[in-house]
Amino acid sequence: MPQLQSAGEGLDINKPWNIDIYGNKISLGDNVHIRTSKNTITQLCAWNRNGCDGEIHIGDNVLISPGVKILSAKKIVIESNVMIASNVYISDSDWHEIYDRVSTPGLSDDVYISENAWLGEGSKIAKGVKIGKNSIVGMGSIVVSDIPDNSIFGGNPAKKIGEIDTNKPIRTREDLFINKDYKSLMSFLIREDLKDNSIFKWLRTILYRKKGD
Repeated sequence: MPQLQSAGEGLDINKPWNIDIYGNKISLGDNVHIRTSKNTITQLCAWNRNGCDGEIHIGDNVLISPGVKILSAKKIVIESNVMIASNVYISDSDWHEIYDRVSTPGLSDDVYISENAWLGEGSKIAKGVKIGKNSIVGMGSIVVSDIPDNSIFGGNPAKKIGEIDTNKPIRTREDLFINKDYKSLMSFLIREDLKDNSIFKWLRTILYRKKGD
């Protein structure tokens, strides 16, 4: 898989393939679904210049929606079953210092998104943040400090607004892929989507893009 350190089974990147992947330390688990849109680019960047050694590690069954940007100068870990809504921004770096706006990457610190977390549309996750298991970040929230397990946070800066009831059963994206019929259907759809792929078509789409590419 070009531009990826590794990718598990069931990787699904839907059309239009408006996605930018940069860096050689990006790994994806099984059944990762990346959704894209012609109107906004989805970006995974593990920056490896100017002293940076960025890493992005994404677990199994993760959903990445259109317009998501994940930018690493150090390390970002997204555990299994995480859902990331449209236009979420995750970065482990300031990219510039306060008093030195020429040198990069600035202050950097690892970001961890724990299992089954849900990041709402347009939320921003800053460097050094850990988001706990099952926790939810509300739409448009700015997260600059850790979020405990089973918590609901929202606002700017994000603050606790609720809790997950751990006495109730929680279905996760893993449940989708336990279903053999669903896995068979997804495998068929991916094969159908890719059946016309060739080097010639790839070159044509770069040089002479047509409607529907």
